[in-house]
Amino acid sequence: MSTQRAAIPYRIDRLPASRYLSKISVVLLLAYLFEAIDNGAVGYFLPFFAKEFALNATQLGYVGAISNVGVMIGAISSGILADRLGRKKLIAFSMFFWGFSGLVLAWSPNIYVLLIGRILIGIGVGAEVPPVLALLNELLPSKLRSLYFSICLAFFPLGACIAGLLSFFLVPTIGWRGVAIVEAIPALAGLLVLKVVPESPSWLESKGRIDEADAIITKVEQETEKQTGKPLPEVKILEHVTSLSFVKQGTFKDLFKKEHIKSTLMVTIWWPTALAAIYGLMTWFSTLLIGKGFTVSKSIGYVSLMYAAGVIGIPFVRYAVEKIGRKWTAIMGGILTAIAAYFYGGAATVTTLFIFGILYNVFSNGSAMVNNLYTPELFPTYIRASGTGYASSVGRIGAIAGPIIIGYIMQAYGVPAVFYFAVAMFVTYTIAIALLGHETKGLVH
Repeated sequence: MSTQRAAIPYRIDRLPASRYLSKISVVLLLAYLFEAIDNGAVGYFLPFFAKEFALNATQLGYVGAISNVGVMIGAISSGILADRLGRKKLIAFSMFFWGFSGLVLAWSPNIYVLLIGRILIGIGVGAEVPPVLALLNELLPSKLRSLYFSICLAFFPLGACIAGLLSFFLVPTIGWRGVAIVEAIPALAGLLVLKVVPESPSWLESKGRIDEADAIITKVEQETEKQTGKPLPEVKILEHVTSLSFVKQGTFKDLFKKEHIKSTLMVTIWWPTALAAIYGLMTWFSTLLIGKGFTVSKSIGYVSLMYAAGVIGIPFVRYAVEKIGRKWTAIMGGILTAIAAYFYGGAATVTTLFIFGILYNVFSNGSAMVNNLYTPELFPTYIRASGTGYASSVGRIGAIAGPIIIGYIMQAYGVPAVFYFAVAMFVTYTIAIALLGHETKGLVH
């Protein structure tokens, strides 16, 4: 028999902020910290790879980009598996996988094993992100997502900064291989995910596992009431939900159905162009500064400081996504990032270089926050991880191409031309969002 009960997303959407939600979110957000450390590290390692393996700029571009082949494989596979098998265990497994892969990288006796290690790390990192984004979206009420995603994206520049500091202080003593081992150790946080983080109750509900879903959301509600000392508000919307009526078996093909095709097309343009610019510049930042006359140690120091400054814009973005919405904040972020990249590329003094480098990181990190907040909201629960995984996977086409293209551009036309390429990418994705995007602020599904 069908009984009337509140659908899980509506029960979640009335939750206030609490230490319980914060604890779960912080554990999940560690995934972003570790991804940022890995992505930041390769940029710092490139000068050492060049010396040890006798690589030119074009070859270094391939080394910088190759992990994104793995990310592309991991993201698309993980998104599909997360919608079929669940989010939690897949997150933990992916963390253990990239930790082991970091040890492979550290052991690399030649360039071929080095490339394999980078690909394996990419698979682990890529597999981690779609279920993390989906689970955060499904555990947090819509009014709190921007808060927690702002914390999430603050971890990204922090991770890149940590990678720089580790390289700056430890490479002279233990070498890049030792630093790679140090950066693999946090993969053990996968144990914390298994212990602390619940499975998505919305996903369980969508699979007809109603009793399990109710047990998890009831625990969340009880913990929230206990910590806030107040009863939760009534659920605003009731739906008939049973183990039969709510089940939706999503497939990858659903992303291309009429009701989702515009969103799918938008992320197909948005993610590759954004990541081509962002990851391309991130990979080459230290080397670009060396090309402008800085020493290796000074370039690492400057880049680390610019990454750290990237957190400045995140509170403003959080305010913007709630006031003007996800879509227009994404458009504004793309325009501002393009402007900052243009002036950063033409900077002629240390002062202007540093100022526009900071502004670029402020705007690009703000844009990345909108990217990761907006994308999971575009798709309903039953294909959310698949949609997010698809976006991340096609995005890696840009992340693969970006460092390689920049390597060719820098070798053929010099450093300033690199930033003109980045500007073109930011402008392209801004146009795609303006034409194809729809607003998702406050959307519950």
